[in-house]
Amino acid sequence: MKVLFSESHNLDRPDPVGSHHYISLFHEAGHDCTWLGPAISPFHLFKPDEANKKRYRVWRDKGRLHKGIKWIVPFTLLFYYNLPLLNSLYVGRNQFRFCLPPLGKQLDKSGLSEEVDLLWCAGPAAYSLLDLVPHRLSCYRLADRLDQFSGIPGSVGELQKDLVKRVDFVIATSRSLWEWARAEREEGVYYLPNGVNKNFFYTGGGKPADFPDDGRPVAVYAGTIDTRFDLDTLRYAVEEEKELYFLLVGPVTLETLLPQLRELEAKDNFSWIGPRDYNALPAYMQHSSVGIIPFYLNELTEAVNPIKYYEYLACGLPVVAPLMRELAEMGGPINFYSDREEFRQTLHKAIEKKRSERESYTGFAAEHTWEKRFKEVTGILKKYLNPGETSCGK
Repeated sequence: MKVLFSESHNLDRPDPVGSHHYISLFHEAGHDCTWLGPAISPFHLFKPDEANKKRYRVWRDKGRLHKGIKWIVPFTLLFYYNLPLLNSLYVGRNQFRFCLPPLGKQLDKSGLSEEVDLLWCAGPAAYSLLDLVPHRLSCYRLADRLDQFSGIPGSVGELQKDLVKRVDFVIATSRSLWEWARAEREEGVYYLPNGVNKNFFYTGGGKPADFPDDGRPVAVYAGTIDTRFDLDTLRYAVEEEKELYFLLVGPVTLETLLPQLRELEAKDNFSWIGPRDYNALPAYMQHSSVGIIPFYLNELTEAVNPIKYYEYLACGLPVVAPLMRELAEMGGPINFYSDREEFRQTLHKAIEKKRSERESYTGFAAEHTWEKRFKEVTGILKKYLNPGETSCGK
């Protein structure tokens, strides 16, 4: 089966999102897999960060093979971005129509001259691909309410709705997203949460060299630090809980948080070490005492099914989080808090329960691996890809 993934992240992103796990599993199952995007444009010439440099090199080399998966980066004259004119719904709906060379020629050189069996859309700008790429089946994996993020084009919500209505089926990672998609279409919307990589279950690794080792229990956060992150609650705990050490592992994408993080680094029970290789994350978690998800409660986080929740549990960690709808309705082991003072108290209670409840953590995570999720995806595909049946993007 030929599978084309259209994503808004690089294929070699160090902290993989759901599509990275799924395309790896499609590849392991023997399917012909290609990763498209994100594109580059003249605008990116003024953004010389490492991610854009990689995209440029992949485009310059006319594609690249990464762990057996073909990676294509097109060049487009119009890139959907949060700037005047570029943030319009027109650009979002037509980004891939303005590629040089035309996208079809680039796909032909990659062996995709005929139709693909599955067009997997993850970024909303994939909308135009429904017309440009011949395909038997199309899906949209809806993983976020992008209209709730800061710095995103205001039209992105409408673009997401367009994509929801046009594909053959939608995979929603949270109940809130499932309801949001069902408001646009009655059928073909499936609830399928995130999962956990099997590497997080392995134990016995040594402590990383930069892991805090002063004898205090460690509360770890591993993930992106962005608009969802409740730094005020965390700061209160750092200042009041001298018996605990707080470790943040991950990139900061909301630059306004950087000055506050720098101030916290002066505390002797806090460190932010930035992003680490994905394969190294289990070691940080397995040597910690509790995993934290200090998010704000709002419309954005109501739609979140955090991958880190499963990763913490797979490493045997109790999890402390605010009363997020998705985590509450999953019914898994978790410790909720309602305010910053209860956050402090809940950290201690969770750590006390760790030894006696560890098996319930790993047991729950084992029911939510990416392999199990992939099996559910293949079950959905079988419903559509029946012999003699053809299906195109609607």
